[in-house]
Amino acid sequence: MRRFPRFAASAGLCALFAAALVPAPSVQAHDGATGIVKERMDLMKALGDDVKRLARMFKGETSYDPEAISAVAARIERRAGGDMLELFPEGSSGHPSEAKQDIWRHWPEFEAKADELATRASVLAAVADAGKGDARAAFGRLAGIRKACHQDFKED
Repeated sequence: MRRFPRFAASAGLCALFAAALVPAPSVQAHDGATGIVKERMDLMKALGDDVKRLARMFKGETSYDPEAISAVAARIERRAGGDMLELFPEGSSGHPSEAKQDIWRHWPEFEAKADELATRASVLAAVADAGKGDARAAFGRLAGIRKACHQDFKED
């Protein structure tokens, strides 16, 4: 068996650390967005921030707070339940929007995913007091539907 030279491993680790320290180029997804597209992008950013806040709790990066989880989940439910769909009128794609044309071609599926996000947020709000295990499972399902929606309906 051939051994990997220690200096090569060290050089590889140094390169990884150096790459992690280099700041990523500043990309502004909302650059040039106006009207309904900007409103939609702002809402999606707010939803993403809410999901990240919850994820930090479940990863143990912040304290588990059932009241905060319920409040954030209720906000996600409200946004996904109605506000979000109104921000996707037909013909509102194209740069700077990140919405795929598939949204309008497959509107019932898009609408179902928004409804499912709202439902999963409602479940998360309801189980937050039941304990971290139940809430973590509910959060996983919420995050899963969000990811599936992005895979199907958001440009990379």
